[in-house]
Amino acid sequence: MFTLRNILIFLAGAQFFHTLYHIFLAYINSFPLNLKVIVITSTFNTAAIVINSVTTVALLWWASRLSKK
Repeated sequence: MFTLRNILIFLAGAQFFHTLYHIFLAYINSFPLNLKVIVITSTFNTAAIVINSVTTVALLWWASRLSKK
């Protein structure tokens, strides 16, 4: 079955692609981006890139600390 290590690697991959989305969003759209629920500004997007990148690295670090059983 799935181990915690496999789940963490999967979540890190999902987080990585979410980070890429925010990076591409900076080049594709002009800010502020007014959605029905939230207004995304350039500062908000930059913060999202940093937070998602740190989360990706933390998940990969955690997965590397677990055994490969």
